Amino acid sequence: MEENQTKLSDRFSLKKFIEFAVIIVITAIIWNLPQDSFGIAGLTVIQQRVIAIFVFATLSWLTEAIPSWATSIAIITIMCLTISNNSLSMFKGGGAAISANGTELEFTKGLKFTSGIIGENKIIIDEKGQQLTLRGNDVAFRIDSLHKGEVIATTYVPDNEDKAFLTLTNANVKEGSRSDSLAVINAVVTKDAEVTFLNKGGLINLKKIQIKDGDKVVRQWDFTKVSDRDLNSLQKDAAIWSAASDKSGVYTNRATLKGADFGAELKSSDIMATFANPIIILFLGGFILAIAATKSGLDVLLAKNLIKPFGKKSENVLLGFLLITGAFSMFVSNTATAAMMLTFLTPVFAALPASGKGRVALTLSIPVAANIGGMATPIGTPPNAIALQALNGPELHMGIGFGQWMSFMFPLVIVLLLISWFLLKKFYPFSQKTIELTIEGDVHRGWRMWVVCITFAVTIIMWLLDKVTGVDANTVALIPIAIFAVTGVITAKDLQQINWSVIWMVAGGFALGLGMNGSGLANAAIASIPFGSWSPIVIMIVSGLICYFLSNFISNTATAALLVPILAVVCNGMGASLDPVGGTSTILLGIALSASAAMCLPISTPPNAIAYSTGLVDQKSMLKMGIIVGMITMVLGYVVLYMVGKMHILG
Repeated sequence: MEENQTKLSDRFSLKKFIEFAVIIVITAIIWNLPQDSFGIAGLTVIQQRVIAIFVFATLSWLTEAIPSWATSIAIITIMCLTISNNSLSMFKGGGAAISANGTELEFTKGLKFTSGIIGENKIIIDEKGQQLTLRGNDVAFRIDSLHKGEVIATTYVPDNEDKAFLTLTNANVKEGSRSDSLAVINAVVTKDAEVTFLNKGGLINLKKIQIKDGDKVVRQWDFTKVSDRDLNSLQKDAAIWSAASDKSGVYTNRATLKGADFGAELKSSDIMATFANPIIILFLGGFILAIAATKSGLDVLLAKNLIKPFGKKSENVLLGFLLITGAFSMFVSNTATAAMMLTFLTPVFAALPASGKGRVALTLSIPVAANIGGMATPIGTPPNAIALQALNGPELHMGIGFGQWMSFMFPLVIVLLLISWFLLKKFYPFSQKTIELTIEGDVHRGWRMWVVCITFAVTIIMWLLDKVTGVDANTVALIPIAIFAVTGVITAKDLQQINWSVIWMVAGGFALGLGMNGSGLANAAIASIPFGSWSPIVIMIVSGLICYFLSNFISNTATAALLVPILAVVCNGMGASLDPVGGTSTILLGIALSASAAMCLPISTPPNAIAYSTGLVDQKSMLKMGIIVGMITMVLGYVVLYMVGKMHILG
């Protein structure tokens, strides 16, 4: 009897509990290790926490001590509570001691100094120049609670190459002057709001900042005579300094910052937004299409009509099931596709000789085609979405469209399906030469069926022509969601069928990527590790094999979520040195391809598990077919990706 899913379970696994406890201990150790243990120069507290969270994710996904989707939820929750601007107070950074003119510098209430660290972007006290230094492309000296009409006069030393300059938000530049050694900006506050000084390039040494109301100097900060004591302390700690408030409401420097640079906190809204990433919407569109196709009977209608041209010859029917399953898996969950297609085959199995190998061939054709077919589109399988997000993200911004993806992946999938057909015929020949096939199922005949058919066609066409229409695939995915909701094709109850665990898994991968890039860990790793000296061929082969191996034993989504953020950093660091293997796209798309190629065992993919559960195929046969098709997929796939990179199809 099935357990009632609406009630709490009393199940308890001591093994899982011990595994999870060990993971927590290891994570805590890494969380609290001395920063120099990691070999990354300038590693911040926030960045170390990101490393610890990444280790937690890796071990949890590998051991499955908790469900994979639960790991993703834990990742997002831990990040919000420990490394975001809304983190618990115990995880926030403290204030820092600083003085000007040899005395304590009081920060008027509302004044904040923020780091905005990205790699080497820091606000520090420069020991040699003895002034406040802004270094990098995204650092800010922020002043809150300014009043409209006040003037901010900023005196600074630009870098020697004349690349550094200050820009201000919520302020208009009134006048300024510049000599060989000094530059002055006078800007008028445009409204009651914070004003941020941004350094858009190079290195700036701030000398003085004055807030003026008419001719009266309301506030002033002079950074030209910082005491040696404070300089030594700050230089030793590489301290980013932040104002700390006492009971009088005045910001002072009384609390000295201890330890290493704390680093820039992430916005909790950005972390939470990983669950509403545009790629997530793309996936939701795919799920909604699949639900509508099943509910209306469109899948049955397509299967009936698509299988007819293949006739009754056994080998041709096998080819038909391979191609139809592969085609469905491009737009529908490969798990749902496998379950549906095996249902259609049930009457066929009864008609085939029990002693023949034809049953094995047909049964294996479903998971093989479902796994291969998913490679053809960005929504075919979650690893595709994770790789696409990395390639189109702000670090690589390759702008790969739905149609571009299919332009090279679809032909590859067709070739692989034909090869699989040849192998299945050879290894498991039919003893019965013909098959009488009848596909049963209800097909809706009302007007909503037309809504489903037309919407399905329009969505796919717009996906394929996204570069022509100018509407990206993520936005197009909203069309079926909106139309089916408005017309009643999809109801609130139907939404329960969406595979939310997959959505959470993908979001967890995005959150890890955000943690690595948003904290500056990615850039710090690039600066500390000589990626440029690594062999691109070794990177390509090793990353593909690791992904293939792991995906045979754990979720391919979890594998991609772990490997893609790391490889995105590696690829960014290697730059043009990856050209011999076709560039960054070869490495990251290779992860998605390798994840789909892993189909050796019943536990490797859900379609494998469904096929194995029929009892018509043994593990030995699945292993044999899985290894051969997987290796062929890897070899041909990487050749195609190499050619795509060399031909600059993806830009």
